[in-house]
Amino acid sequence: MGCLNSKESRASKYAVSGGNDDDANIAEALPGSSPAKAPSSEVTPAAKETATGKIKNLPRPRLDPKDFQLVGCKGEVKVKLPGSINGQAYVIDKCEDCDIYVLDYCAQVTIDECKGCRIYIGPTDGAVFVRDCSGCSLAVVSRQLRTRDCHDCRISLHCRTKPVVESSTNVGFACFDLPYPELADHMRQAKLGLFHNFWWHVYDFTPKPGNWQLLPPDVTAASLLQPLPQEVAERFVMTPGKEGQQEESSGSKQESPVLMTFGNRQPRPDGRSYLFVAFEGGKSEKALQLARSASEKGWLLHTNEVRLGPEAAAALAAEAGWSKAAGKALSGGGKAACVGLELAVPEGEEVAALRARVKALGGQCSDSEAAGKSFRTQGVDG
Repeated sequence: MGCLNSKESRASKYAVSGGNDDDANIAEALPGSSPAKAPSSEVTPAAKETATGKIKNLPRPRLDPKDFQLVGCKGEVKVKLPGSINGQAYVIDKCEDCDIYVLDYCAQVTIDECKGCRIYIGPTDGAVFVRDCSGCSLAVVSRQLRTRDCHDCRISLHCRTKPVVESSTNVGFACFDLPYPELADHMRQAKLGLFHNFWWHVYDFTPKPGNWQLLPPDVTAASLLQPLPQEVAERFVMTPGKEGQQEESSGSKQESPVLMTFGNRQPRPDGRSYLFVAFEGGKSEKALQLARSASEKGWLLHTNEVRLGPEAAAALAAEAGWSKAAGKALSGGGKAACVGLELAVPEGEEVAALRARVKALGGQCSDSEAAGKSFRTQGVDG
């Protein structure tokens, strides 16, 4: 049913990759020549091997599958620290009332038949499958999220594609907001972008009222996972001013590697003006400056980053009321992705100030929500 793996196919999930051959190859130094021997014109096989750039293979390190699975735990705190997974697949199966934290990047994660658990999953290059789970709270950063036969679960999510719901009830979604210090590097390892978070863009294979909902803005990952176990609490970069969160013990403010977006929650805050802002390719750092500021103030609705062809860029510029030159700049020959931000800005002086800042940063600004909506989900996979 749908596109999820069946229970019968789970046996293969315990297999652990040993990495590719390139990762296991190391250089072997040649032994030094004896000073008593006269130089010879003959080239030894070892020297030939070095001269041609060939490298001898050494045995690849063996990985223990038990290090990449958590099965049948009850009432325990389990933590996988950075460097303990290193892009392998991870399995969580039949756990009850556990606090499980995977603070590393993974290839794929499967979470099956868990009850009453609080689970944190670091950046995952592939899919995070959540199946036959109930009463669980999760924080997930992944390319895909696929849930099936889940009930009464809450998920704080950063997802590159549409989150999938199937045969599930009362599943709630919120924007991920609980980074740890290595998260930005792990997101790069998992090839996940900061502007690509479609946590709100849920696809339901079995649509029916009550299957899923977008949680209120004050629902944070920390509030879902409370109480944070002592083993991990100090590792997280807390967002100041959020209920249920605390500032870092050092007292220094670190820049969060994630952006908080409002998504498609309804209704939007009163007394706000809608603005769509676009930055051409090569100006993503400028866009990020604005996005971070808007995120901290609670103004950021949606973000996206995508390459636009000449026709799509021209259509977007026309819909936004921008010049043809602006459309050509947004296209950039399709070589660089442009960034789009949708914001809800307090009416009055804030709007004028924001427009001025966008201009100073080299972006384009429009009050056309139709333009923002057309850009919002371009390039979304899944």
